Amino acid sequence: MTLGNQKDKSRQYKPSTVRRLDTLSGNECAEPTCTKKLVASDGISIVSKICHIEAASKDGPRFNESMTEDERRGFDNLILLCDEHHTIIDNKQNATIYPVELLKQWKSNHEKKILELISSKNLLSKHPLALNKVINSIGSNIGEVLALPDAENAPDPDVKISYNNIVRYEQTIREFAPYQGKLNKIYEEIENQGSTKKELVLYNIKSTYLKIKKAYPTLDDVKRNADIIFDKVIEDIWEKIYNAPNKLEEFDQETVDFSLMIVIIDAFMRCNILEEPPKIN
Repeated sequence: MTLGNQKDKSRQYKPSTVRRLDTLSGNECAEPTCTKKLVASDGISIVSKICHIEAASKDGPRFNESMTEDERRGFDNLILLCDEHHTIIDNKQNATIYPVELLKQWKSNHEKKILELISSKNLLSKHPLALNKVINSIGSNIGEVLALPDAENAPDPDVKISYNNIVRYEQTIREFAPYQGKLNKIYEEIENQGSTKKELVLYNIKSTYLKIKKAYPTLDDVKRNADIIFDKVIEDIWEKIYNAPNKLEEFDQETVDFSLMIVIIDAFMRCNILEEPPKIN
């Protein structure tokens, strides 16, 4: 899959974005009735197309002039389709038939379906060390460790989802929240060995969120862009893992991404990503 023309930033996709699109495609076109695979029968050749929901350029369908180039190339604005459906939705004559809202619904429904399939594969039982390795990778001293306390009492997931106005990631949070118990046991084992890895993991994620949050200074800004902020946190953490010295090449893409999402959703539940709802006395 090409990463785009160097002169067109909206088509210069980050490796972490492409990887997440690949994983959450499940090797299937996101058009609901399409059965075409995105990898050819040789198992090597890529036949998928990265499509912009809101166009990459003024000449394309559904162009939104208020978007930045980073937003145009961001995960939230991209969908993987077969060549035929990519051609159909990029035909400007079809722009009213395939509006932004419909394509976002395709993307959301398809990713939910694939997440459920991935969860059903019991990947942690097949690769019991994957979660530990992801923790070690995120918990490397990537940057300055900030003295950032956890929320005293983690809020109810429903309350935090509602407070932050999360839409697209709601199902993902619910899908991965049950894995918190398993992750807590791993954190306890690490701590019993005298390591502060848990603190490093959470502080690195928290500092990543705070860096991204600078572009969204008010609570209203955060609420309007909660899903996009979530995307950016995941991509930033994945890039750090990708560039860390302890590579995770021994595990397949699905297993690493699945393990990473467990850690990310746990950090969300601990209020290290997005905002903590006010306590009710």
